[in-house]
Amino acid sequence: MPIIPPSRLSRRAAAGLALSLLGTASFLLLRYPALPDLLPVHFNRLGVPDGWQYRTVPRVLMPLFVQLALVLSLGAIAALLLSRSTEDVSADAPDVRAASAAADTVLLIALIWVSFQAYAAFALVRMWMGGRGGLGPVYTALEVVGLVVTLAVAVRAHARFGQPVPRPFVPEHWRFSQLYKNPDDPALFVPTRDGTRWTLNFGRPVAAALLGVVLVLGVVAPTVVLALALRYNF
Repeated sequence: MPIIPPSRLSRRAAAGLALSLLGTASFLLLRYPALPDLLPVHFNRLGVPDGWQYRTVPRVLMPLFVQLALVLSLGAIAALLLSRSTEDVSADAPDVRAASAAADTVLLIALIWVSFQAYAAFALVRMWMGGRGGLGPVYTALEVVGLVVTLAVAVRAHARFGQPVPRPFVPEHWRFSQLYKNPDDPALFVPTRDGTRWTLNFGRPVAAALLGVVLVLGVVAPTVVLALALRYNF
């Protein structure tokens, strides 16, 4: 499937993701031998451990697994956003610019939270080594910073998307008045009927795949994370 060339920002974000994964994996594996055989995983109100679990590689590498889940899921969304049904890709086409902006946004958000998980790995190791509850004020501060930066990235994306140029209305391309479906249109992003915002071209299978990935992230992923957290008492 033809792909819209990723922007320089997307390429740099992807490189940052790779470096973050490598750094987290290296740090955790290097610190693994020094960790106690019994890891404190539950603490009372005073921060004193009252629950432990054996040190295992999967348990110690949990932050890395969260990073990988973020990279694979958000990376898949970015790849779908950059897909196109024809080889004809003009960088000046409105839908190409919209797709590029969307991919930039997704990869930047991935980089923010994958980097946050890198610090989470450091905070977890420090907690395990110190035997005291809590990941520290820096963890909380970085979490707030991550939320603020994510919001700023979303605002930037909204500005980059801009106002689409309305297209001539073709009745056979619209279902239920608002659903655009035209398999002959290579664009994934198209203007709504009134031209006030962007919508997806459901004539392309990738639109359904994109919605499926988003649905999995929104419904299935939180359930899996909760199950893992309960299992490992994080």
